Amino acid sequence: MRLEILEKKLVEALVVLLLNAKGKVVSIKATSLVKIAGLGHDHSAILKAARFLQKLSKYQFIRVAASTNRNKTCRYMIKDGDELWQLVRRDPERAKELILKIISQ
Repeated sequence: MRLEILEKKLVEALVVLLLNAKGKVVSIKATSLVKIAGLGHDHSAILKAARFLQKLSKYQFIRVAASTNRNKTCRYMIKDGDELWQLVRRDPERAKELILKIISQ
């Protein structure tokens, strides 16, 4: 699958996840984001999702959660006061465009 299509599906899945959130914190792992995006269990998609989440954390849109277990899986958190959460709640389409623009850099 082409990288642009994959990134677009991951962004849409992230926005849907934030729009449907019922609590004040959303935690995400690369594997769960890939499942939400409908990409199955493809290992290359999981690695690309991990890089996608890593880029978002680099630009401080999401945070890396403190790891309490021994595995190497990173868990990312978005709280209701974060900029990304507020942007998705106000204007989901603009949030998608902004995330895609940031990821393409």
